[in-house]
Amino acid sequence: SEGETYGASVWQIPELNSQSNAPQLEHLISLNEHSFKIKCVLWWPSGKHDKLISIDEGNLFLWSIDTSNKMAKVISQESVGMLHNLSGGAWDPHDRNAVAGICDSSLEFWDLRTMKKTSSIEQAHARDVDYNPKKQHLLVTAEDVSGIRLWDLRRPKCPVKELPGHAHWTWAVRHNPEYDELILSAGTDSTVNLWLAHPPGANDSMSESPVDSPKPKDSLLNSYTDYEDSVYGLAWSTGNLRYLHHCR
Repeated sequence: SEGETYGASVWQIPELNSQSNAPQLEHLISLNEHSFKIKCVLWWPSGKHDKLISIDEGNLFLWSIDTSNKMAKVISQESVGMLHNLSGGAWDPHDRNAVAGICDSSLEFWDLRTMKKTSSIEQAHARDVDYNPKKQHLLVTAEDVSGIRLWDLRRPKCPVKELPGHAHWTWAVRHNPEYDELILSAGTDSTVNLWLAHPPGANDSMSESPVDSPKPKDSLLNSYTDYEDSVYGLAWSTGNLRYLHHCR
């Protein structure tokens, strides 16, 4: 951004070939309707690349994207007002019309058809949010203090699991897109944590058995501490799900 201008860009990564090990990114589209700092950009979870959401400090934009003609058009927009602050969000992979946003540490939910808020979890103390890619109604948040929380939106009064594991604020959290029990979190303690966190209800089928079976245990599988600075962003590689990307 420069001065009072804020925006985001859509880039295309060329395929690797034998002649070039480091292909140049191709700039496709600019998103220039923002007047506040952009906090995140979300692709349509269906895998199609013709819709995306951009969230800045005060607004949520729904865009129609035409990458072949390098064009972007705002479909709709919603503002949270001058007294509130958006800091992130996630698009529900099970409902293309539902999006979750973090507003003043609370979780708020919008219907994209009307761009109106449908519900909220007040004082969730969240800094980031991600939906479970495999199971409906479940999501995870990066806790305001030192860990992650798992939520079931059918019982939103309190988290169903709390997993502390950071020494300072947790800023980012992401489910593995294929193995939903694997979760990454990162924070200002210069640490990235890899969790094995079984989704709520994962052992419901066991409860009908006459023989008590051990419940699956959640655990911190590994902590990656080779960072000198705070880690503010995370992404699993779509090409190889064993790899992760981070932002400092």
